[in-house]
Amino acid sequence: MRLEGSQETLLITLYAKAVDNRSTPSILHDALADDLVRRIDYNFERFGLSPYDIRGLALRSRIIDGWTRAALQARTDTLVLHLACGLDSRIYRVDPSLEVDWIDIDFPQVIQLRRDLLPQRLGRYRTLASNVMEPDWIAKLDNDRPVLVIAEGLFPYLDEDRARELMRRLIEHFPQGGQLLCDVYSRLALRLLRNAQMIRVTRARIGEWGPNGANQLETWHPRLQFVDEPHYAQLPEMDALPLPQRWLFKLYDRSRWLRSLGRVVRYRF
Repeated sequence: MRLEGSQETLLITLYAKAVDNRSTPSILHDALADDLVRRIDYNFERFGLSPYDIRGLALRSRIIDGWTRAALQARTDTLVLHLACGLDSRIYRVDPSLEVDWIDIDFPQVIQLRRDLLPQRLGRYRTLASNVMEPDWIAKLDNDRPVLVIAEGLFPYLDEDRARELMRRLIEHFPQGGQLLCDVYSRLALRLLRNAQMIRVTRARIGEWGPNGANQLETWHPRLQFVDEPHYAQLPEMDALPLPQRWLFKLYDRSRWLRSLGRVVRYRF
């Protein structure tokens, strides 16, 4: 099966997690990602990932994993919607109770890859083969409980109006409320991403956004409220990283300009 464009970019994050797993120390300890990379016949070196890219992608997932566990501990009846899940093994890393209703959603060919390559998960775990922008799938979801929407690495590939419409439909479908876990970027950051080697080799399209990019999601809907974002220097994993990497992440924490380029954020609605 051949992946193209934005679908091929799922291999970027998969490879980053595999390399992190081989590193000492590992941030994410994603042995399943490592196993998948060894089994997939693909030239992952073409992405040209730097050590900072690899650590940054692993940290992003580590943070979202932690928020996911906290949300499920607070409300075990929460419905988890992992949008544009790719080959991410979050369901196995978080390892929630078999009673947790969790849906991984992506394009049909990506979901077929998941079914072919990843181990079977018991309980109430499901996959949904659909473009997340299709209008019908949200209306079919039960909405009598809170929802946790995970949109890691999704918004850069959508235009702003499409991302806003997706979130509007999700928020209004769930009157019990919920959380949104995602990464957001400025317009400048998206321009830099558009020219990065990892994106150029896949020919993926980066979306068009206004001057503020996705840094002010709270303007998208009256119910959407910012909760928090991480400070990398406060994460316990920082102490074990090589000194140059620690310096880079600490510089990111202290620089408002760098943080404005891209952040991992948690919202509630």
